[in-house]
Amino acid sequence: MSLSRRALFRPRAVTSADFNQLVTARGREALVAELGTLGGESGSIPAPQDGEIRLTSNENPLGPPPPAMAAIRAGFAGAGRYPANTDPSIDDLTQAVADRHGCAATNIVLGAGSGELLRNVAQAFVGPGRHLVTASPTYLQTSGVARYLGAEVKAIPLGGDGKLDLDAMAAAAPGAGLIFFCNPNNPTGTVHAASDVRTFVQTIRRTSPNTVIHVDEAYHEYVTHPDYESMAEMACSTPNVFVSRTFSKCFGMAGMRVGYGLGDTDMIATMRRFRIDMNIAVPTVNGAFVALQDKGYELIEQRRNTAARQYTIDFFRGLGYDVFDSQTNFMFVNIGRPAAEFRSACRERGVGVGRDFPPMEKTHARISIGTLDEMQRACVVFKEVLA
Repeated sequence: MSLSRRALFRPRAVTSADFNQLVTARGREALVAELGTLGGESGSIPAPQDGEIRLTSNENPLGPPPPAMAAIRAGFAGAGRYPANTDPSIDDLTQAVADRHGCAATNIVLGAGSGELLRNVAQAFVGPGRHLVTASPTYLQTSGVARYLGAEVKAIPLGGDGKLDLDAMAAAAPGAGLIFFCNPNNPTGTVHAASDVRTFVQTIRRTSPNTVIHVDEAYHEYVTHPDYESMAEMACSTPNVFVSRTFSKCFGMAGMRVGYGLGDTDMIATMRRFRIDMNIAVPTVNGAFVALQDKGYELIEQRRNTAARQYTIDFFRGLGYDVFDSQTNFMFVNIGRPAAEFRSACRERGVGVGRDFPPMEKTHARISIGTLDEMQRACVVFKEVLA
């Protein structure tokens, strides 16, 4: 069933599978990229067909922790209240995030997904005469907003290892309003060591002290590399450093739209001026608040993803294909042919893979990680298509 507004509210019971489809929004990113819209009736996400495997949009295939899902359902009882007037409230969620990171609520800004934060940080700090420094390829939302605002975008090509070229980005930084640093990077899945990130921040603060450094950590919970470390603590105590996180990935709440940012009090005060007032719905507040308390779930989900990711990496490497060292819930594979051609052939066989990522779309494809069973079945299709 297609979960449009009309379909959701027609006189029928919404099944658990339907509800989970809404919460996880599985496949949304790829659908928007390909169609320029959510597609279908009233902007709905088409329900998976029998046996279809969606490896397109980097969601958690299992959805939220069960207690969080129960809290989301219970949250609809408070639908008649504003999120500031419920228990837990939007302020309670802000404080819970602060407690998780050992900082104050004044160091936290909530967003309707981290997407709102990526948009707002660009609106706050770039424009004509204040350029953006970013990577290519990387997540594109900040670049799109910067161009819309009339700002120059300096997109620095990645290194051969799929990592951001930090030296070249630093060289392009003087006079920039904002640097977008995706760590781990999307679509390559590669990560920079904590020591490299700290050195980069110190360099920018010395050579271009008014430039804001935005470190996007959407895939933080999936990283297993021992040299990696979040920059959340640094952001809360260092001027002009901003870190964004999301509940869309590890916590499986992509359809609920909740993320947060961390920074010093001045940074957060600026970011709050750009946010939508009461931007998190009551069921979302409930789910995110409960998910933060379920710390064991993150480790379970990381282990599940790591096993499925390694299985798929080993599969491609066993066939002789190069795969970047992924520290996320997706991988970027050099398939040696256009991603569109590969994607179309996989779709015909019931497997969806990621959209194009210029300038590497002629050789590389991004493949999200589903369950181990999904990856085992998908690899049979990949082998057939690549043959």
